[in-house]
This record gives sequence, C-alpha cells and structure tokens, in this order.
Amino acid sequence: MSRWDRFLQKVLSGHADQNIDFDELRGLLTRLGFTETIRGDHHIFRKQGVRERINIQPRNGKAKAYQVEQIRVILKQYGHDEHAIKEVGGMDYKYRMELAWSERDQAWIVRVPELPGALADGPTPEAAIQEAQIIIQQWIETAQADGDPIPPPQFYQGSYPEVQSAS
Repeated sequence: MSRWDRFLQKVLSGHADQNIDFDELRGLLTRLGFTETIRGDHHIFRKQGVRERINIQPRNGKAKAYQVEQIRVILKQYGHDEHAIKEVGGMDYKYRMELAWSERDQAWIVRVPELPGALADGPTPEAAIQEAQIIIQQWIETAQADGDPIPPPQFYQGSYPEVQSAS
C-alpha cells in the first residue's frame, strides 16, 4: 500500500481529523484530480463533476478538523474511495497525447496538451508514447513536490464517425 493510499484511508476513517498535515491534504486532493487556486491563506479546490468547492486554510501546519470532515463527505459522495488514487502510483495515466512526425528532428514527437511543456520523442510511435508516459509521471511528481495543481485529464467528448460498410 502506497503512502498516498494510507493517507487517503486516514482521511476517510475520520479518526484523526485534527492531526492531518495541511500540505499532505493538498497533495492528496491534487492526486485525486482537483485543481487548486490560492488566495491569501485560502486554498480553493475544484474538480469537474464535483459541484462543491473545497476551501481550506492551514492552522500551524495542520488542516482544520471541520474542513477535513467536509473533504471526507465530498470524497465519499463522489466515489473517491480507497481505490481512487491507485493509478497515480503507476504508469497508467489517462492523458491525451498528440503524436506527429518531425522532419526536423527525424523523430516522432508526443505532446500532452493538459500538461504544459510535456513533450517526448522516439524513433517509433510506440517509443515516443512510452517516453511520454515517463514524462507524464515526472511532470506530476514535480508538480506535487512543488505544491502545484495537477490538471485533470481531458477526455474525448465528441462522437466517432460512422463506418460505411462496403456493399
């Protein structure tokens, strides 16, 4: 079980609300796909599909107990259970990738639109995509270490074209 899985269980259990590290709580919310806006000492988290905004403030490096309770209620309401962050620990990121051949670089280039600056390359499309998975993981780990928000993946919302059968 990862550190983040244990921390999520601690938040969901409700047994230590007054002893939750503020920065760890911020990291957990970003791992769960929430984006953070900071205004003074107010840290406001939002996520597409979650109606509530989460507004937390630190108190001596800890999260306020009533705010941890609010977060627990929201996480349970929207199905963020103990399995919600398993994909963060591995290489199973679901970000869009744009793949194109670069004549100048004589390589396949992958761009991850949701993660600014996330680019990778490889001699084959498969190698470029594999490198992009590494870049995504490093991008997320760096953002978490710096306390920066992690943009959630954007999923395809359109429809697929109909396939015409040959008659």
